[in-house]
Amino acid sequence: MHRGPISVAKPSLNGIWLLTGCIDSTVRVWKYNGQNMQLQATFCGHDGGKITCLDISTTFGSIVTGGSDGKILVWDLRTLTFLRTLHHPASAKNSVHDGSTKSPAVKSVSINHKNGNIVTLLHSTVCVFDINGNLIAKQDPGFNFEGNEVPSCVIATDCPEWMESGIVAVAGHMNGDVSLWSIDYDTELLVLRHILPERVHSCPITALRVSGDRQDTLLIGDKSGKMSACETVKLEQLNASELESLMVEMQMGDD
Repeated sequence: MHRGPISVAKPSLNGIWLLTGCIDSTVRVWKYNGQNMQLQATFCGHDGGKITCLDISTTFGSIVTGGSDGKILVWDLRTLTFLRTLHHPASAKNSVHDGSTKSPAVKSVSINHKNGNIVTLLHSTVCVFDINGNLIAKQDPGFNFEGNEVPSCVIATDCPEWMESGIVAVAGHMNGDVSLWSIDYDTELLVLRHILPERVHSCPITALRVSGDRQDTLLIGDKSGKMSACETVKLEQLNASELESLMVEMQMGDD
């Protein structure tokens, strides 16, 4: 294994690959051969500190790693070599106001398994990059979270690029909130579409997963170990009065 304690681990969706990150800033890539996990490679690219987040896509042959050094690195799963660094906009690095010149740690990296896009969370700023490392959208620099409203983790959904107002990212927050984000392609900004109205959690969200063939179930876990599931409502399941109430809420939201 690693020379030091493992700080984070991430399996591939097919269960064949496993990534482990260490407090010594290294990442190791393992492959299951049917009986044992065999070491395939060790990645060294982060500048000290622990690895904070990982993701892997066998569909696109991509590995993404984030560390406490503020770096987000992309690696090729097929050749097990370094590809590129993802560069967050300056606003993300400047969002820490403690007077420190040190880059904030990367909180989350997540790959969209339908198009290869990468969603990242650096301190309180969410960004979306394409598979080639180009910045697609960033959080509006004027939109700042404060206090315990700051995001604690974020995941990509499998929303396709062509879907207007589609939810491309789900974020969990320090106060237990869960928010849904889409992309405004005209402004190249991420738009906050919705915050789940019923706050089931009251401490930092630490784990999120969108599941189901139709991406209609959201699994949520928090720091205390509490877990919950949220499912989307199908219009055909609502009665007339519920539909009327929904229409009123939508009209109020538009106003």
